[in-house]
Amino acid sequence: MGYALFANRKIYYVNMVNEIQLQLDSIAQQKQNLLNFNASISDGHVTLDEALSDPANFSSYKNFMTMAEQRTAESIGFLAGDAIASKKSQTGQEPSAEERNYITQQARSQIYREFAKDYAKLLAAQENQLDMQQKRLETKLTAAQQQLQAIEQAEGQAIQQATPKYAGLG
Repeated sequence: MGYALFANRKIYYVNMVNEIQLQLDSIAQQKQNLLNFNASISDGHVTLDEALSDPANFSSYKNFMTMAEQRTAESIGFLAGDAIASKKSQTGQEPSAEERNYITQQARSQIYREFAKDYAKLLAAQENQLDMQQKRLETKLTAAQQQLQAIEQAEGQAIQQATPKYAGLG
């Protein structure tokens, strides 16, 4: 009867260890996805090739680009307008269409780079949260493994005590 109790507890803790390890693997994958995504957006520009080559982060790329476009739409007029006004005050003449286009492109690029830096802070916060979750799970895993080891030792002792000893012949 005691062996059945030990077997039941052992199965319970083996399942717990496996579930915790599965959760740890999932967290490791999420952290790797964050790292890949952060590396891709660090320059402030996401190419279609980058987004398509990383299917795990495709929706993240989409959200990033949508948010970056919104910020650009809100800020481009101010930033480009300031640069055009500065150019006009320095030279005393209105910049050409080509110069305006160049200034606008540079302003857009600057806004994307700044947005990527801000977004990287958000990703760092997510990574910190995953780190904390990983540490909690590692603590649970250690406790479950220790409990499993104690059960296996107790099971072994119970089997030894339950086994009749042979004293030999006569």
